[in-house]
Amino acid sequence: MSSITSLSLPHSCEAWKPENFMEPESSSPYHEFFIEVFAQFEAMEEDGQRVTSPTKYKKFIMPRDLLMTGSTSWWSISNMLSQMDVPYNFQPFMIQKISTFARELASDADSMCRKTIPMVVALTVALGTQEQGLSRLVRASKSSVEALEKVKIEGFPTQCVVCLEDILMGSEAARMPCSHVYHGDCIVNWLKKSNLCPLCRFQMPAE
Repeated sequence: MSSITSLSLPHSCEAWKPENFMEPESSSPYHEFFIEVFAQFEAMEEDGQRVTSPTKYKKFIMPRDLLMTGSTSWWSISNMLSQMDVPYNFQPFMIQKISTFARELASDADSMCRKTIPMVVALTVALGTQEQGLSRLVRASKSSVEALEKVKIEGFPTQCVVCLEDILMGSEAARMPCSHVYHGDCIVNWLKKSNLCPLCRFQMPAE
């Protein structure tokens, strides 16, 4: 099974299944994911030199059902990333990659025989000069949110990366100026916290 990697942003997110995993003893009645997360942060100094932080490492155990359901997987993975100090407005594409790989991994024949599914996640977060505080969020202006284009989904369904659910064919969605499409309620709630597109970080006018 191949790992999933994102190279479209200055950040990266990779997920893979480790080899020779020894299933830990657990008294939990639930089928679980055992997730090891490694995170590095890169920041730009005033002289233009990029500095990389020491690798941060943490283990997470999550009930399998939480990552198999769109409405709970988003918040479960977001909470995991927040504990790794990943800024909220950098999380959506990472959540999408981790959730997609978790579902692929759970459907693997070997995983179906396991009570505990192992997964490794490696993150690199590139911080600009304005982002070194890790949590700087600017909400989008009310007028820019109200001006979002309403579009009808035609052809194939597309995924809303905010909730990880499909936007069904024939339904109405909201399209940002960068052309990325989301459920209307999902993107409005997102823009109340951050003026950046969850996928490409296009900046909406700030309030």
